[in-house]
Amino acid sequence: MKKWFFWMLLGSLILFGGAFGFYGFKQQMIAQYLSNMPKPVIAVTAIEVKPSDWTPEIDAIGFIEPKQGVMLSSQVSGVVSEILVNSGQSVDSGAILLRFDAAKERADLRSAESRLVSVSTELERLKKLARERLASQEQVDSANAQYLSLLAQIDSLKATLSLREIRAPFKGITGIVQVQQGEYLQPGADIIRLENIDVMRIRFIIGEKDYARVSVGMPIKVRVSAFADREFEGSISAIEPVIDYQSGVVQLQASIPNSEKLLRAGMYAEVSIQQDLMTGQLVIPQSAINFTLYGETVYLLEDAEVESTVSDGESAAAAVKVARLQVVTAAERKDSVARIASGLNAADLIVTSGQLKLSNGTQVKIIEDDTLAAPASLPLR
Repeated sequence: MKKWFFWMLLGSLILFGGAFGFYGFKQQMIAQYLSNMPKPVIAVTAIEVKPSDWTPEIDAIGFIEPKQGVMLSSQVSGVVSEILVNSGQSVDSGAILLRFDAAKERADLRSAESRLVSVSTELERLKKLARERLASQEQVDSANAQYLSLLAQIDSLKATLSLREIRAPFKGITGIVQVQQGEYLQPGADIIRLENIDVMRIRFIIGEKDYARVSVGMPIKVRVSAFADREFEGSISAIEPVIDYQSGVVQLQASIPNSEKLLRAGMYAEVSIQQDLMTGQLVIPQSAINFTLYGETVYLLEDAEVESTVSDGESAAAAVKVARLQVVTAAERKDSVARIASGLNAADLIVTSGQLKLSNGTQVKIIEDDTLAAPASLPLR
């Protein structure tokens, strides 16, 4: 019984010892194989960082409005007798656009003007009699008061007649006529819109932190979706003197020449306030920047040497490029590029695509690829 137990125990030890030994040998051979495997080489695109000029910008959004624009309406009620303007017509300042029926007012004016002759004659007669002491001063004063009252009545009737005509307060382009001939209008009813679009304006807001960077006369560039391939230039014409304490923003107004009549009121626009030119700045593609939990990084490419096997079985050092992670600070961004404030130097070689497969020390192969090249023009954001 004891011999049987001894041999069983010995067999078990041999069996398990062989199994564990084989497993250890296999792991050792796998590790040796992996250690002798050539390191993978990742294909990337790269550029050399070079100093360049940079124009800082403050970005904002706003809506285009005309230099002068108004919806014309009537101060009096009445029936439209004449419409003297067409929709979308260019008109001069003072041009009559519409008339109301004013037959009664004209008749009242003619009656008052006809009575003015007799009242004036009577006043002159009484003045002559008063000089001859044949009429009292009281009679002269009464006739003079009647004469002045009639003059005031005539002026009032003329003013009423002028209100029966709608005139253009400034030169511009009319909108769509909102009324019909023969229509009865109440005071305040919309008649037609008039806008002067020779020069347009845009109102927009910036943050309090940028308030010290702007001034009246500073140039701006404006883009609208209707003409996405064009930039319109203008300048800041006014800055609100107060900052909104609730939102921390300040309102600005800029003027934009519009000689081609392309800009129209109500257009949504993107505004870039142009700052002074900065030279010798490090500008890189935004595609080169990686965003991580601990900040913005790029991959620098550095020279290194690795052991490689030559034809006779001997090893030799070979020069390669390896990637190294570098933390950077992007001060400003514009379109597809960013200005780097710290973390890079001129002549550094950085990866612009292929970063997802990289880590510190990864060997790389630089290839040419224009997939990430910026197009000739960017769409409106």
